[in-house]
Amino acid sequence: MRKLASLTGLAVVLALAGCGTTAAPAAEDPLAAARALVPEDIRAAGKLTVGSDLMFEPMEYVEGGEKKGFDVDLAAAVADRLGLGLEFVQTAWEDLRPQVISGGVDMVMASMTDTAKRQEEVDFVDYLNVGSSIVVRADLAAVTTLADLCGYRVAVQAESIYEELAGGQAERCPAGRRMRLVVVPDSEAAVHAGKADAYLHDYPIAVVAANKDPQLKVVGEQIEAAPYGIAVAKERAGLRTAVQSALFALFRDGTYDELLKKWNITEGGLKTGAINGGA
Repeated sequence: MRKLASLTGLAVVLALAGCGTTAAPAAEDPLAAARALVPEDIRAAGKLTVGSDLMFEPMEYVEGGEKKGFDVDLAAAVADRLGLGLEFVQTAWEDLRPQVISGGVDMVMASMTDTAKRQEEVDFVDYLNVGSSIVVRADLAAVTTLADLCGYRVAVQAESIYEELAGGQAERCPAGRRMRLVVVPDSEAAVHAGKADAYLHDYPIAVVAANKDPQLKVVGEQIEAAPYGIAVAKERAGLRTAVQSALFALFRDGTYDELLKKWNITEGGLKTGAINGGA
């Protein structure tokens, strides 16, 4: 009987030991559902292809052959959360929306303002709030507001919100002080070339340009702050939701805040992740 009791005790010990080594259930992956929404062609390619006009420091630009900027870093973080690589494709500004609509790129991150008009063509996932600024020649002292631009030549990038913003002001200028709009691919270059006296651009981009160039200065207050959006083709609702979910994860884990600080644009933080939140 003593021997049987000993064997029984050993069995109990072994059973308890077995219970102690049972693996804990794996933690649920909060982004598993988002990854499942990524279209099959993108998963097969193993990367997100992002269209951008890489000329707007600190958002997206090329330095020493390397793509840099807040948008570049944020896109890389989004791709990483979705288990994908990343490829930025240099694309002329006016071709960005046509490229994402046609499938030439998967999405666009290019300091693109989410507007009601653009929402007719693509969907946006909002990620930053940015106002517009007036940039003038450093020797131009008379300008601090849009109305002050009457009588001057104002460069605006083609297909940008500034064509509409400056155009609206031009219509209100008095007959003796008409504003002349200079529509160009590169508004800063137009001022340097003597083709314009001023230009309009997004606040963070304008500040960097003026800080680097003593011939330019930013004047007045920011105008009409509005959200930047990641543009996705309307028929790719799965990708849109996956990108939104990845953004929410970056908001939660602090990555988004770290990138705002890195690129000195904390004043533009926008954590809504709204779909088509622009007006």
